[in-house]
Amino acid sequence: MKPSRMTLGTVQLGLDYGINNKEGKPSLEKAFRILDHAFLNGINTFDTAAGYGESEKVIGQYFNYNKAAKDKISIVTKFKLGEVKKEEVRKKMFESVEASLMNIGVNKIKTLLMHDAKEYQLYQKEIDEGFSQLIEERMIEKAGASAYSFEEMELMLGNELYTSFQLPVNMLDQRITNNERKKSKLIKKTIYVRSIYLQGIFFKDPNSLTGNLAEVAPFIRKVQRLAEENAMSIAELAMRYVNSLDYVDSLVIGCDNEKQVEENAILTEKEKFSSDKMTEIEQRLAGVPEWVFYPMYWDKQK
Repeated sequence: MKPSRMTLGTVQLGLDYGINNKEGKPSLEKAFRILDHAFLNGINTFDTAAGYGESEKVIGQYFNYNKAAKDKISIVTKFKLGEVKKEEVRKKMFESVEASLMNIGVNKIKTLLMHDAKEYQLYQKEIDEGFSQLIEERMIEKAGASAYSFEEMELMLGNELYTSFQLPVNMLDQRITNNERKKSKLIKKTIYVRSIYLQGIFFKDPNSLTGNLAEVAPFIRKVQRLAEENAMSIAELAMRYVNSLDYVDSLVIGCDNEKQVEENAILTEKEKFSSDKMTEIEQRLAGVPEWVFYPMYWDKQK
């Protein structure tokens, strides 16, 4: 089953997350409404992780509540090794998957990703063996990694074992979009993209950005002007841009409430931009400093 064009990101269901999230972690009842709206809007993939607080458990409770959804929703989850001896890598991978299976209440994980692709450079052989065994024992179906940059996952792209990857892509983050060599290596993989709205910065008042993020304010003003000129919301502009990229299979989008689920699902069905429109957007928004694409480097906003 191919992933739906929109994958529901569920970090918000387990943690207080997002620079523009004013609603905080939802109650279980509200989380169920969000998941229900995703299911009813044709979204067939939920993205989660062992490190997303209670997210996996919330999905598991939802599947107990809606067994029809359990049979039709694919799960993408992630594990992180942290500091571990090489001989303990496979054990830690299995422990993480077993915990995820129990939390979510399923017999198999559709897609398991390394949460930090950089760990592959430290434990390549051991991780290869761990993923191979997990697939052989039918605990997972597909393997891959989540990364902040193409370079972090490049070593895995040449290995047929790894078929699924997740990385940030948006109108400002053009590091892959404008590089034909990088794009060519992604075409035969399943590519999930996140940070479509740059973790909510697109919706911030540029005058409110403080610290080093004040450097991003001029680019947010350009985004606002582009949206006004094209008579569409910033959400539509951002979504349609990423949805028009030929190497993208599914857009991972977190939602704070059920209304956002419906709005985002509708936007993924909008007509794709022409190549001329894509070029215009890319040229007008070029030049963002690369540190902006790494939230760990952002100064905390008041």
